[in-house]
Amino acid sequence: MKKIKVAIVGFGNRGQVYADYSLLAKDEVIISAIIDPNKTKLANAKARYHLTDKQLFTNWNEFLKSKTKVDIVVNATMDQLHFKVAMDILKAKFNMLIEKPIVNNKNDLLKIRDLAKKNKCQVFVCHVLRYTPFYTAIKRLINNDEIGNIVSMEMNEHVCIPHYLTSYDRGKWAKTKECGSGMLLAKCCHDLDLVAWLNNKTTPTRVSSFGSRNLFVPSNKPKGATKFCYNCPHEKKCIYSALSLYYERDTMPFLVLDSFNKPYDQITKKEKYEYLKKSNFGLCAYDTGGDIVDRQNVIIEFKNGSIVNFAMIGGTTKADRYIHIVGSKGEIEGKIEENKIILRKYERGFIIKNKEIDVSKNIVNKVQYGGHSGGDFMIMHDLVRYLNKDRSSISITSIDDSINGHLLVYAAEESRLKKKIVNL
Repeated sequence: MKKIKVAIVGFGNRGQVYADYSLLAKDEVIISAIIDPNKTKLANAKARYHLTDKQLFTNWNEFLKSKTKVDIVVNATMDQLHFKVAMDILKAKFNMLIEKPIVNNKNDLLKIRDLAKKNKCQVFVCHVLRYTPFYTAIKRLINNDEIGNIVSMEMNEHVCIPHYLTSYDRGKWAKTKECGSGMLLAKCCHDLDLVAWLNNKTTPTRVSSFGSRNLFVPSNKPKGATKFCYNCPHEKKCIYSALSLYYERDTMPFLVLDSFNKPYDQITKKEKYEYLKKSNFGLCAYDTGGDIVDRQNVIIEFKNGSIVNFAMIGGTTKADRYIHIVGSKGEIEGKIEENKIILRKYERGFIIKNKEIDVSKNIVNKVQYGGHSGGDFMIMHDLVRYLNKDRSSISITSIDDSINGHLLVYAAEESRLKKKIVNL
């Protein structure tokens, strides 16, 4: 295999996850450039990947002037920067791996698709769940006609309390106006991409959705609760306490402590405490000013008559993704957290045969702050082989197949906000 040269634009958590593949598979990937305005992050990247100063850039134009040759550019910028950066990458005729969501509207999405086709660039989307051993095993069962034609799919995602509070209540994705994305796009575009990918023998035609923010709202604040947790009389008993999550337990430091611009283990307890007295991460969970929904349901009808029900619940006791597919010849059921799939097939006389498929041994997860049940590793594994002309991955598809999942999200948000059924 040819060693793939990679440039990373945006060296946050996700950028580091993809760059770290070069540490796990040194014969397959080499990091040729890091582009990020934060000089501390550039210094960290320099040490981590043994780069020279000539491989570090604070902006895209500097990188272009350097005429650095790479096989692919990873667009791991924040959501609201995706479109501009993506267009710059494609104008320069680089292949691109873009973090999800691609963009937050149909017009920009189609512009990216069209420019990629015009300049003959490959565009890959970081829908990493497609690449997990769990979902690839399900896709193979469907492709092999183990359950016949899909009749219905039931899926859900339970976003646990620490994750919901840190990302979607107190964090970067709490406000639609600031991040440019609703909850479905920011978090569950993974799931709606899976819906479209698993059922891609047909296409979605109609969508209906209901959702709201009813738990993490000011009206639910306990009487006498303060703006920040550090001086709140309810703090010691509150299950949503910022001090409990970020001071005592160091939950998701790559998001909470990112602004310190130094290694997380070098930040003192005193610094953390003072930071939580003024940071948005120290705010009362009920009163952060966020407007992202904390629950949403989506119903999708496909051209062949199959139906999908998807539910997102924010603020649950544990993270959980469940799937149950009913086909004309059998069923598939499982939870990705358990990495076990049940295949049920029924025969004449209503004889049911169950087969358990355990995919846990197929998971490679060496990512410090990530993993996605092996998807973070496998997306890079498959990508390297694809760029070496190996077309065996069932997870990699054209950008057209990724578009359907995004169109579902846009339609669901339109349905939720306008309270109507939306035709695609």
